[in-house]
Amino acid sequence: MMVGRYNNDLLHLCLLSLLIGTTALSSHQQSKLSPININNSFVSSRRDVVHQTIFASLCLSNSATSPAYAMYENGPAIQSTPIKIGSSGVTYQDLRIGNGDTVEKGKRVNIQWVLKRSNGYDIDSSSNNDGVPFIFVVGSKDGNNRAISGLDIGIRGMKVGGIRRIVIPPNMAYIEGVEDGKAGPIPKGFGPKQRIRRVMELLKDVPGESFLLDVKTTLVK
Repeated sequence: MMVGRYNNDLLHLCLLSLLIGTTALSSHQQSKLSPININNSFVSSRRDVVHQTIFASLCLSNSATSPAYAMYENGPAIQSTPIKIGSSGVTYQDLRIGNGDTVEKGKRVNIQWVLKRSNGYDIDSSSNNDGVPFIFVVGSKDGNNRAISGLDIGIRGMKVGGIRRIVIPPNMAYIEGVEDGKAGPIPKGFGPKQRIRRVMELLKDVPGESFLLDVKTTLVK
């Protein structure tokens, strides 16, 4: 697997840091990770930005695998799954492959989720909301049981028990707003909603600014 200008060895170090934290790496390994900067001047295209964003997100989000998030129980295994970029700009990578029912259009899906900005800053998670899953119908355009476009696209093909990291550009995210009844997952608290509004209203045109959504599929009907 290759991401932008980075090689496989560096990506594997990045994945390792995601699981155990950079402090557990050797000083030599940490030195290889230190140059990462999603705002580097050599980024010259949307594809480069997307590649760097998802790569950097793997490095910056190691805190998401802490015991506070039940969906990461036992930790995602290091896998050589490719980063996939769709025509819509939604990018995803499987952190763990499930072995249950497959997510398809028309299916009702339960997920546990962790939402961050692409720079690794926390927004919210289902764990912070008593572990209540987000439930929606894949492909639904009406009613309360629908997901933001990036999630609706990025989750397809997952299997129950799998964990997938989805990088969603703002134009595929919360374009309807974050009020109750809008496409979700919608955080409950004022603070998390304001963090989303800040991206959608002030940062949506900043290159590389995206939402990082980790999802674990727990039920498909």
